[in-house]
Amino acid sequence: MYFKSCLSIGLAMGLAFCLGTCCESTPALAQYGGTGDGSALQGGVSARDSLTRLDRSRLTPDRPNMTINLGSPARGFFDNNNTLQSGLARTERVPPEVFRAWLTDNHATFALSSQTIAPGLIVDVAGHWDHADKTLTKLGINYTHIGTGDISPEVLSSARVLIINCAGAVKRDRLQYIREFVQRGGYLLTTDWALNSMLEQTFPGYVEWNKGVNNRSIYGATYVNPDPVLARGCVRNAPWKLDAGAHLVSVLKPDSVRVLVASSEMAADSKGHSGILACLFPFGKGYVLHMVGHFDNNAAIALGNFLPDPAPQIRISLRQALAANFVVAGVTGEAIP
Repeated sequence: MYFKSCLSIGLAMGLAFCLGTCCESTPALAQYGGTGDGSALQGGVSARDSLTRLDRSRLTPDRPNMTINLGSPARGFFDNNNTLQSGLARTERVPPEVFRAWLTDNHATFALSSQTIAPGLIVDVAGHWDHADKTLTKLGINYTHIGTGDISPEVLSSARVLIINCAGAVKRDRLQYIREFVQRGGYLLTTDWALNSMLEQTFPGYVEWNKGVNNRSIYGATYVNPDPVLARGCVRNAPWKLDAGAHLVSVLKPDSVRVLVASSEMAADSKGHSGILACLFPFGKGYVLHMVGHFDNNAAIALGNFLPDPAPQIRISLRQALAANFVVAGVTGEAIP
């Protein structure tokens, strides 16, 4: 079974605290304007930026109130209006055929060749708790699976999408490779504990673990800022499954980081926190999507295709649909508004 045991949570939180303490002295990103050749980059960085100490006094913490975009700009986006309470979530058996049908319905052209994508375009980095490869397989999307020690400039030179699964235990000497990958146009997806294990260090000053953890396993989630790319085939309100001890996120740079999915239930449970479940920011020519939670089914029972948080209308989970849209956008090179 792929879930974090209660015994491991205390140890992991202690380790996370140590990591967080170490990160206080970690060099961080300076603000830069353009590039040497005059081309514009997203995220306010240069093509050859360096790492400098982060001045935390200049950071703006995340805003507790999320503005909900009431439009439905994405094709296949279901606006089911009322907030879905976590108590209404029901575990269902969702076979691979349902995942494949979702991909075909929302990315018909991509689906035609998704199983024969060139090796190395999508790189899935093994994690201890999350297993994105299982969902990619159900969707019928070809990928390359590697260990954290295999992350290298050679591997990333041909990659378009990089997935760092929870717990994201990537050694520091590999982080610069990941940073450069995104800067030149790569799409990086990170899940749960990867937030403080590698994301904070790789892109300091954008988001961080606020030392909070979830109080329940499923929350009612709202897609607060849908767009035509990442919200395709998604729903406004759906349940969102979290493993025990999920790391809650705070936004340090709200002008750059866009909150995609949030939970009013989580915000109410965690005083002073915003209830952020998924957020996105551009960096260089690429993008970073972080999700609180996993890309895989994340069910208590590993066998049998059980899904604890199927979303209304689409049947796969909202977190899986969002992550899948990001992967497709990365492979096809579609810009995210």
